[in-house]
Amino acid sequence: MGPKPGYKAPSREGKASILTHLDQELRTAFKVATIERGTTMQDALVAFIEEYSATVLKRMKRKG
Repeated sequence: MGPKPGYKAPSREGKASILTHLDQELRTAFKVATIERGTTMQDALVAFIEEYSATVLKRMKRKG
């Protein structure tokens, strides 16, 4: 028996989903790279997006 319809895990509360389509070779290389670095694809993507968006995030926090 799975979770109730509409259930959202507490760790996902307040977060948005992002979907992307990658070439299979790129996806495999990314997966291997995360394994070799001892991380997950999720954590690697979050770190990249945070770094890539850092300037804008700082600007948004100053305004908000």
